[in-house]
Amino acid sequence: MLATTAPNSLVMNPTSMLVEMKSFIPSSYTFETKIQKIKQELLTSTLDCCAKDETNEQYLYEMQDIIDHLPKLPEIQQQKLTIPEFDEIEVRLTDSVEIKKFIRKVNYEFLGFHCNHKVIDIYKSEEFKTYDNFVSLVAECVWQIRDKDRRGKVWNQQIKPATFELKKTIYALVILAGQISEYNAKMNSQCSKCKAATRKYNYSVKEIERMRKDHTDLKKEVEKPAEDKMDMLTFLNKNYPTANDFLLSDVKKKYKETFGIVKIFDILREEIEATKLFKVMNHHNIYHVKRL
Repeated sequence: MLATTAPNSLVMNPTSMLVEMKSFIPSSYTFETKIQKIKQELLTSTLDCCAKDETNEQYLYEMQDIIDHLPKLPEIQQQKLTIPEFDEIEVRLTDSVEIKKFIRKVNYEFLGFHCNHKVIDIYKSEEFKTYDNFVSLVAECVWQIRDKDRRGKVWNQQIKPATFELKKTIYALVILAGQISEYNAKMNSQCSKCKAATRKYNYSVKEIERMRKDHTDLKKEVEKPAEDKMDMLTFLNKNYPTANDFLLSDVKKKYKETFGIVKIFDILREEIEATKLFKVMNHHNIYHVKRL
């Protein structure tokens, strides 16, 4: 089974993903590029709030203040974790039906095991989109304020973020903080889900080996030379001297009490009928032993 963890880790500020990962002020200085630059300034608290008009200057300070007072997101701990890959357990020809069934169940569960260690899911979430849209809106407000100030006008607050938008963003940030904390918990030396799956797989392997050993021991008992076998006829006559009809389950119980050996119904039936004096009958899924 493969389950390794690389020690290399990276601490990342999630707000950095709100800004495009490219150098600013390219040859094509578009409106979107300006907004991205303003977003970066807002998120790093480096917005230039100077303006010709005092009112516009106050508006710029207000925009920076809005972003500064948003709940802070925890940093994302990134590690190169490897999802454990579980080996297929092969079914042996000597395995009983019960063992084969259990092995197939284990293989079905673990060969398809998957654990999500991808941080990208956080950035694709609705909460992160809400956060991004809000910061973009504030950045557009900054652009408008500067544009109005450049033309000697006072900003009209037309697209100023509403209270409900601020509340929605704060709620989204609370959810995001929980998602990041959950992600960071998986980024420990080993993800708890992966660790639990590994323990369960190892236990299943041990259980299969135990079942195989029990099955082998039982077969050895059955395959003993005739002179070493338990005398089934003597056993039946001793425990059921006059009974003509009794339950196979009772035979199994008494056999275990007498010899300390658990025999399955198929083996008991074979040995009982080998006496030629008893027959095992199935009546409504209840096995009876009848004297011939």
